[in-house]
Amino acid sequence: MDKQIRWGIIGCGRIAKRFAASLAGSPEGSLYAVAGRSKEKADAFVQEHPADVAYGSYEELVDDPAIDAVYIALPHALHAAWSIKALRAGKAVLCEKPAVLSADEMHGVIAAAKDSGKLYMEAMKTRFLPAHDKIMDLLGTGALGQITFVEAAQCYEFPKDISGYFIDPIQGGCLYDEGIYCIAWLDELLPGTVHIDRTNTVFERGVDWYDNVQMSIGSVPVQLEVAADRGPKSNLHIECEQGSIDVPLLNRPQSLVIHRFGSPDETLTAPYIHDDFYGQIEHFQKLLLEGKQESPVMPWEASLRCAQMIDLIRDSWNA
Repeated sequence: MDKQIRWGIIGCGRIAKRFAASLAGSPEGSLYAVAGRSKEKADAFVQEHPADVAYGSYEELVDDPAIDAVYIALPHALHAAWSIKALRAGKAVLCEKPAVLSADEMHGVIAAAKDSGKLYMEAMKTRFLPAHDKIMDLLGTGALGQITFVEAAQCYEFPKDISGYFIDPIQGGCLYDEGIYCIAWLDELLPGTVHIDRTNTVFERGVDWYDNVQMSIGSVPVQLEVAADRGPKSNLHIECEQGSIDVPLLNRPQSLVIHRFGSPDETLTAPYIHDDFYGQIEHFQKLLLEGKQESPVMPWEASLRCAQMIDLIRDSWNA
C-alpha cells in the first residue's frame, strides 16, 4: 500500500462531515471518495470537504479498487450490512458506533472480517482520547484500589418532533444512540458476567427515550442512565476502594477529577489532539499500514460484548 491511505466515506451526514474535517489534518490519509443516497448529496458534501470522486450510490464506492479504507457513517441499521459488503470488497472498515444492532449481527461482521483478512474496527472514539489514557493509566497503577461501583450517564433533551432513524423502532431510541458510549466504558472497566437487576424505561413514538438500568458486572454494581427526554447530564463516576474518578462528558472527555480519601480533589486536563476524531483515525491508519486486522484498543470482542450488553438491556424491557 502507498503511504497515503485513500479513504472513502459512506454517508453524507453530520458525523461524516466531522470525520472528513478531522481526516484533512492527517498526514497518512486523504479523502478520496464520498457516497451518498444521491449524486446531489455527494456533490454537495465534496463542495465542503474536497474529494476526488462523488458517488451517487454506496455500491459504487465499495466497488472502487482505488479505495483502501471505508468509514461508514450511515444510520445504525445499515452498519452491519455495509461493513460486511466493504470487507468482502477488500476494504478496511472503520464503522461508526454502534457497530451493530445485536450480538448476532456482530458475529456476522467478525466472520466477514476474518474471511476477508482486512482490518475492521468500531469507531469508539472515546478510547483514543488523551483523557481515556489518563483514566486507564491511573486505574492500572492500583493506587485507588479495586473498582467498587460505576455510574455512567449520557442524557440530553432531543426535540420531541425529531425525525429519521432515531424514531425507527428497529434502530432508534436512546440506548443505541447515547447508551453505546456508556456501555463501551463499562465493557472496558469491568470484566465478568453481566446481570440486569432492574430497568426503568420510558417509551414514546415507538422507541426508548429514557433508560435507567441497575445492573452488575462481575461483582460490581452499576447504574446506567441514558436519555433523550431530559438532561444535560454526561458523566462517568468510578468508585474505588481508596477514592473515585469523575469524568465529565464521558463521550468526549477532556478532563477528570480524582478524589483520594483524605486528600483534596485533583483535576487533570487532557485536551484533544486536534479534535475528538483524530485519535481514532490515526490509530486505525497505523494498524492498516502495519497490516493488522484488529485493534488492541477496540477489538472485535469488545464490540461483541457491547452488543451483548445492549441485547440484555433490551430483553429486560419485555421481562
